[in-house]
Amino acid sequence: MKFIVAIDGSNASDRALKKTLALATATPSQVILVTVAELQMTYVPEVLMPTGDWVNLRSLPDLDLEQKIITSAQGILDHAQALCQTAGVPCEQRLERGFARERLCAIAAEEQPDFLVLGSRGLGGLERLLLGSVSDYVAHHASVPVMIVR
Repeated sequence: MKFIVAIDGSNASDRALKKTLALATATPSQVILVTVAELQMTYVPEVLMPTGDWVNLRSLPDLDLEQKIITSAQGILDHAQALCQTAGVPCEQRLERGFARERLCAIAAEEQPDFLVLGSRGLGGLERLLLGSVSDYVAHHASVPVMIVR
């Protein structure tokens, strides 16, 4: 079987990986670990120059923050890969950039796994409305079977 597991370092994604490994050890399987780095942009407003001209500096990437996010995401993937190796399950890593819910659906369409596995953080109705839910979005938009682990 082929599994894609969404990993973000949360307890919910840890539970999703553990469930996947329990299933993957029962039959020959391949696991693809995916972490999506949602890179932040720093907004810089227009600036009034001493000449009286307005200069639009647009949105500039905060490169130091981006590097910290990438480094953290790689550490999360490395930890998950170590758990797979301990369980004797072959795996590969994918570190993606973008919005998690969209990238996960795109990767699932590309890889065509038997299951796309995610953890659920259990957001309440208002939190889900305000913040959105990656697992809810993926469950409704992925082109492959989705397993949400609570």
